[in-house]
Amino acid sequence: MYESIRDNVQRVLEVIAKMRPGEDVKLMAVTKTRTLQEAQAAIEAGAHLLGENKAQEARSKYLEKPAVPLHMIGHLQTNKVKYAINLFDGIDSIDNERVADVLNRRLNVRLPVMIEVNGGKEATKTGLFFEDVKPFLAKAEQWHNLLFVGMMVLFPASADKSSEEKKKIRDLMKETGELWRTSQQEGFPWAPLRELSMGMSQDFEWALEAGSTMIRLGTELFGARPKNTSVI
Repeated sequence: MYESIRDNVQRVLEVIAKMRPGEDVKLMAVTKTRTLQEAQAAIEAGAHLLGENKAQEARSKYLEKPAVPLHMIGHLQTNKVKYAINLFDGIDSIDNERVADVLNRRLNVRLPVMIEVNGGKEATKTGLFFEDVKPFLAKAEQWHNLLFVGMMVLFPASADKSSEEKKKIRDLMKETGELWRTSQQEGFPWAPLRELSMGMSQDFEWALEAGSTMIRLGTELFGARPKNTSVI
């Protein structure tokens, strides 16, 4: 099993190198419900970061800091902030002012964070809509302990494999890339927005084409997620 993880990581790294030669594009291994051993196999094969969806699961799994940065990519509840700031090297899912306020108050040092963007305006998903991103960035100066280093984007799952569905997702990715670049150009000093975290197992190659600097892969690296898996 671990050999297949290493092979998958290497294959994806080769795709990145081929599509974006010489560029700093990061591979995040999403380890939700995966074991510590699986996460370590991904690290050893060359994954640049780890991503976890829940603070409680990450606390139980990573009793010691992993060898690569660990990021929170799931919705952060305000009552879990006290755990998150001592566990994660970055919070990539800032999606409202309330959680930003609580994080900012609890931190003593500046923490890298990302704005979570709801690329498909889906009611079932968290994240800011495109039109709300720049107004949010304009307010972000008040959170002195948060350094907004990028955007993490969620897209709708394709309803089918039709060319229309593919075009819809690819067009959303292009629109997101443009939003990211124009937000950089407007020059918010507290928000350098170096990273565009965009692309998951089903669409990461499209995301690379659209300018993503970080892809978040789970099943592409680890295989289908078992229903009952120990996370320790």
